[in-house]
Amino acid sequence: MRITGGEFCGRNLAVPKSDAIRPTQDRVRESVFAMLAPEIAEVDFLDLFAGSGSVGLEALSRGAKRATFIEASVKHIKSLKTNLDTILKGDVAARSEVVVCDAYRWISRYCGEGFHIAFADPPYALGEEKGYASVLATLADRGVVRPGGLFVAEMTAVQRAEETPGWELIRDRVYGKTRICIWRKEDEKRS
Repeated sequence: MRITGGEFCGRNLAVPKSDAIRPTQDRVRESVFAMLAPEIAEVDFLDLFAGSGSVGLEALSRGAKRATFIEASVKHIKSLKTNLDTILKGDVAARSEVVVCDAYRWISRYCGEGFHIAFADPPYALGEEKGYASVLATLADRGVVRPGGLFVAEMTAVQRAEETPGWELIRDRVYGKTRICIWRKEDEKRS
């Protein structure tokens, strides 16, 4: 597994050996960031269910100002911190934050400035069970994503994007067994 574009392109990433983690494939990550290219420069990026941190590191490599990584597994945090130290070297503290917490709990308690882009790749079974309508509602209610910001979800190809008030589905793409959906949070000024 490697970074697919930007400043750190080609750098290898450590991935924990575990059935509980399913890193976003290089090809899918490359496609996601091709879609996000016009929006990624200088943003605050949120990587929920971060695992090895591949998506957040890809965002930093492609121009994001800062990335926050949310991961519940201490084992996965170890690989994530190794990747941050290896890739970012002395910039780790300035460009990233790692939070050890369940992503659903973290967003439900969040209070702070909203992120420009949030990415979620929960275990597929969990994503299917919980769906994304409630996640989108919580992201909006708690101000996790700022008005005009994006929420990107990785899910199984058979799962459908859910319509949610306050969010506009702007992309829905299938890559083999994976579906990527991108919603934009409505800007209250334009509503």
